[in-house]
Amino acid sequence: MKNLLRHLADWVTLPVLRLSWADRFAGFLSYQRRRATRRKIETRLYAAGVYGDEVTAGPFKGLRYPPLDQWASCRFEKIIGAYEHELHGLVTRLAATKQYDLIVNVGAAEGFYTAGLAMLFPKAKLVSFEGDEDRTRFCRNFCRINQVWERIETRGFCTAEDLVALNPTGRVLVWMDIDTGERPVLDPVKVPWLRGADILVELHDCLEPGLTPLIRGRFEGTHHIEQFTTTGLEYGRFPLLRDMLFNEIEALVGDDRRGLQDWFFMEPLNASRAA
Repeated sequence: MKNLLRHLADWVTLPVLRLSWADRFAGFLSYQRRRATRRKIETRLYAAGVYGDEVTAGPFKGLRYPPLDQWASCRFEKIIGAYEHELHGLVTRLAATKQYDLIVNVGAAEGFYTAGLAMLFPKAKLVSFEGDEDRTRFCRNFCRINQVWERIETRGFCTAEDLVALNPTGRVLVWMDIDTGERPVLDPVKVPWLRGADILVELHDCLEPGLTPLIRGRFEGTHHIEQFTTTGLEYGRFPLLRDMLFNEIEALVGDDRRGLQDWFFMEPLNASRAA
């Protein structure tokens, strides 16, 4: 009987799912189920007191979040120190070896890197660009909670002209994640001061092919370029994931990226300008 039902389900569903609209709808339902599972587990762990508002690992350890009822993207991963773990070594290295007068966070979302970098670089001023006003409001509150707000300036959508207008002096770090917006914005011809800045940029070739070689070509003459690529997470490193089912782990820390992505950390060849 079980085999008969399985064959019947295959006969009905597989032809339908070959249709593009049906496949997209099924993908949407799967994503929504994952969100619901995540929320249920987070709420349970939060109520049990084993998952809270403070980042517990990684370079931003000690950073505090608003309560769970205030939504933030990838909150669980950020709290346990799993979010963009590929960059943790870089961030730690920068905090140990660099000082910045200005940090420009382009595509700041809810302000994880804005607040975190402000915490690690207490002498730096930060300009935070984010086009979504709800996320910007969260960022402002987030920075107030972490007592770095007095050094933060929040702005909206970022263009190359906005970067030109900053006209910074001193040591500058640009931290950029703008989901295929790199092409018009991250351009040293349009924004000459980028030639002397340290730059971390997340690239999105899986969404717009060719971005990685484009950005490399723009900066390889002026910067040393270090490349990082998304890798799998070692689940065993995170005690909260123990004793969970894989579908629950996937809901909590599974990567929402569409495919493999790279980051470039680009440091001016004339290192004295960025050190």
